[in-house]
Amino acid sequence: MEGDVVKNVFLRISEIEPSELRKYIISEIGEKSKDKLYNYLKDLSESYPQFEEWFYKVVIPEVENKNGEREIIAVLSEIEGNPQAILSGIAILKKTKFEKKICTFRVHEDFRNKGIGTELFERCFEYLGTKKPVISISEDRIEMFGYHIEKYEFEKTQELCGIYKPNSIEYVFNGYLK
Repeated sequence: MEGDVVKNVFLRISEIEPSELRKYIISEIGEKSKDKLYNYLKDLSESYPQFEEWFYKVVIPEVENKNGEREIIAVLSEIEGNPQAILSGIAILKKTKFEKKICTFRVHEDFRNKGIGTELFERCFEYLGTKKPVISISEDRIEMFGYHIEKYEFEKTQELCGIYKPNSIEYVFNGYLK
């Protein structure tokens, strides 16, 4: 990544207005925004084999439904010297009467350690109405989250083996997987 981050914009996908869509998303995500968002996350299918089906058949329809139970928060970063904003982070959230959960959380490796993850967590907490949402993290990604687990004092409540991928441990914080 060349240049410094000039500005980060956090957008709830279900709330984007057409003018914002044109300004921030079309240049970066383009007409196939669902596919662009999925492609940004598709390597998660290594840890979560059903990820693609869940994304397209559960997440996208629920976000488009706009009932408030599912949200995608996208982070677009404007870079000095680059006319287009870049998708630098994303979170997929679930908020129901019985569950407040961060389902997916990702900051692009080129944008880590710049405060984007912390701000994205804060936006997740705001949407979910809690600083202690349920979040599960696979053993191969747990190190990436160490700073935030400590910062927000997330409490490990479960260790599940093979729930998403055979022989892989999933660490659950602040609650239990349903």
